[in-house]
Amino acid sequence: MESKTTKKVTRGRPVCEIKQAEQKAKLIFSAKQLLNIKSYSQITIRDIASEASINSAMIKYYFGGKENLFVELIQSIADEQFSQFEDLGEHKKPVYLFIRRFGEILQSHPGIVHLLSEEVLNKTTPLARAFMAAFPARVSKFLPPLIQQETGISDTKKAKLAAFQLITLLVSPYILKTLRQQAWQIDDTEIQGEAWAKDLYRHFIYGLKESNINEVES
Repeated sequence: MESKTTKKVTRGRPVCEIKQAEQKAKLIFSAKQLLNIKSYSQITIRDIASEASINSAMIKYYFGGKENLFVELIQSIADEQFSQFEDLGEHKKPVYLFIRRFGEILQSHPGIVHLLSEEVLNKTTPLARAFMAAFPARVSKFLPPLIQQETGISDTKKAKLAAFQLITLLVSPYILKTLRQQAWQIDDTEIQGEAWAKDLYRHFIYGLKESNINEVES
């Protein structure tokens, strides 16, 4: 006979650690799926719970609320995606590989773009701060040295400004999607893939090579 103590439940909350981990993972995944098609402000706790087929009360129990759930979502995506940048310094063209890989993140995680444009820019909420720490702050640490490695720039300040310019070039077509599509008639396929990455890389690197900078300044 199965012991009653193994099935003990306190106020309807699961006591099994494995089940708790599974439910947390399902809620985070459901939030991610919803964020890919809706803005953060439009997503409710009930939406997430319904998508995950879990009682909405568990969101408060596990995360303390909707915002903290999305903070954990941001951190999990960042941890997963940034692992692919660890080996860039070993390659001959690390900046090109960064452009390709970062572009793939923007393409495969539209929810990240939604958060950036709607909940992060010009805001100082816990969610905005978590996003800044998880994405821009990480890039600001490893991208400038990669640019110095490939271009020969010795000035760390120039490298940092160049890194910021590159991120702006990569992200702005997604943030300005309505303007890009309606005013310029540039669809998503034209800012994705190898051809776009190579063109962006050539323009960016040519302007940063020390020899080219010297030509302009002389």
